[in-house]
Amino acid sequence: MFKLLRSKEAITVPTPVSTTVTEGMTLEQVRVAMLQLMKEENTNHYRMGQFYNYVVDKKLAENANYKDAKDYFTKHLADLSQTSLTLYGAVAKDFSEPVARRFGVTCLYLLLTYKEAADIEVNHEDPGDTLIEVPDDKGQVTAKPFGDCSVDQMRRALQRLRKPASSKPLTPEAEALAEQYSEAVTGSFPKGARVKVAVRNQKGKAVLDFKGIPLEQVNQLVEALSGQVPSVREVRPVEKPTLG
Repeated sequence: MFKLLRSKEAITVPTPVSTTVTEGMTLEQVRVAMLQLMKEENTNHYRMGQFYNYVVDKKLAENANYKDAKDYFTKHLADLSQTSLTLYGAVAKDFSEPVARRFGVTCLYLLLTYKEAADIEVNHEDPGDTLIEVPDDKGQVTAKPFGDCSVDQMRRALQRLRKPASSKPLTPEAEALAEQYSEAVTGSFPKGARVKVAVRNQKGKAVLDFKGIPLEQVNQLVEALSGQVPSVREVRPVEKPTLG
């Protein structure tokens, strides 16, 4: 009986950490609170992607006399860019919500892009062990598990794949703009379309290659490219820490 009592006394229930600033918080409590807020942000973005995919799949916008989902959201959620919706939708389509909470929506989208560029397999249920070849500031490449990679490291790994050995690397602004065009184009075609946009480095300049666009749908390509995409100078890569 005495042993049983001692064993019960040893059990401690963790105190919930507030996600708002409260006086007397410890450094560890702040860290845990910030991690929780990051997870909540990833969850919100993931669920927005689910909503976006639902509207696209069910053709709700078209049934309500809009041209497409992009047209509807541009008019009714102007503060939410099509680039973001495409990103959220792609991650919600290929990964589960717990995976999105753990690794982050932005990092997972970059992993999908890396998967296509490197032609590798990814375990969508647990992508953390996927090896990513990450270059350092001196160009030295180290294979790191995806779960240990930051957004910046994923971007550098992608940049390395797109950079020929004889050229200077693309600027982060050009990389980000190329990604925006890629997302705008692929997001303007129906789900399941085999449209691909590849970014390559041609003597230090980013070049976009388009593949798989049906002749009768070329107008959608033109419309996607003529949309409001910022200039290279206005683009600033958005970086988020990943959750380990």
